[in-house]
Amino acid sequence: MKNEEKILEILEKQGQMLEQHGKLLGVIQTDATNLKTDVADLKEHVVKIEITQENVIIPSIQALAEGQANLLATLAPKNRVEALEDEVAFMKSVVKILSQEVAELKKAQ
Repeated sequence: MKNEEKILEILEKQGQMLEQHGKLLGVIQTDATNLKTDVADLKEHVVKIEITQENVIIPSIQALAEGQANLLATLAPKNRVEALEDEVAFMKSVVKILSQEVAELKKAQ
């Protein structure tokens, strides 16, 4: 094979490689364009989420927190409830005893 033929063969291979690279570059450019579009869509979606979060979710959470704070403020302390339960149990036993005594007195009459 002569040098000229080798050079022509190499040039032909380079041309084929350039053509393949051009096709790949086109695919990469298309992918990059699609990615840019996707990123723009995501940014728009994130903005909508942020607006919803700011205008709907955060106020709802704040309202829940305020309601919880009000409940905690008006809720009787646990030790107070326990003391009242003990007092009621004592009163029940006293009422039972007094009811029995009244019943005995009625029988005695």
